[in-house]
Amino acid sequence: MIICVSSGCTFLFMMTIENIHGRETLFQLLKFNIPISCIIIEHKSKNAENGRKYLDNDFYNPGSFNDIVHGKKIDIFYVENLNDEHSLKILKEYKPDYILLGGTRILKESIIKNTKFGILNSHPALLPKYRGLDCVAWSILSGDQIGATVHYIDPGVDSGPIILQETVDYSDCNSLIKVRIKVMKKCAELMVRALLGIYYNTLEPIPQNSSMGINHKSMDSNNLSLVEEKIIAQYKSEEQS
Repeated sequence: MIICVSSGCTFLFMMTIENIHGRETLFQLLKFNIPISCIIIEHKSKNAENGRKYLDNDFYNPGSFNDIVHGKKIDIFYVENLNDEHSLKILKEYKPDYILLGGTRILKESIIKNTKFGILNSHPALLPKYRGLDCVAWSILSGDQIGATVHYIDPGVDSGPIILQETVDYSDCNSLIKVRIKVMKKCAELMVRALLGIYYNTLEPIPQNSSMGINHKSMDSNNLSLVEEKIIAQYKSEEQS
């Protein structure tokens, strides 16, 4: 299925080098013919290197960045930091209507304000309650539903207006990494749907209730073990039912 968006609208994509979330999201956007004019990639930074290891697994990986963009007429720029002057110069040159994110650091306001309509981010949790890090695991540990949310970026952390969100059923998963990959795929799917919904005025962003928002930190190993136990117990229960 190919969905056409007017080439008169300028879309720019940002990611850290070769991270799986960015590659999956970019693949889905190009699959649905979203006309991305430019891609800015952060490399040679600690953040970028950490991104390479994010969701590392031996059962699912999208193609490499070069494979995904092969044959596409897209300008590609490498920067040391998505918040630096080089990145800002590119944004001022391209004047994007929308910026789409595929796994990045927290963006500064100087970057955020250099887009006409806004920056879309896909977050692996149901906002506003689960902001920050390891939100899939924190959701499971708390006995809440897991899911994905596409929202506009604002100067806060995962606090911009919600465009689209959906829950994810993980009863067929027997490990945390498999749950995380499933949510990552949902994030990429929702990014396409949210962008099209905004573009064609079929979705209306909803401001978050800031009083419900909780910023989560990276989960410790003891709690991660408890999450794995909960996932396995649910998986075995589903198998027996």
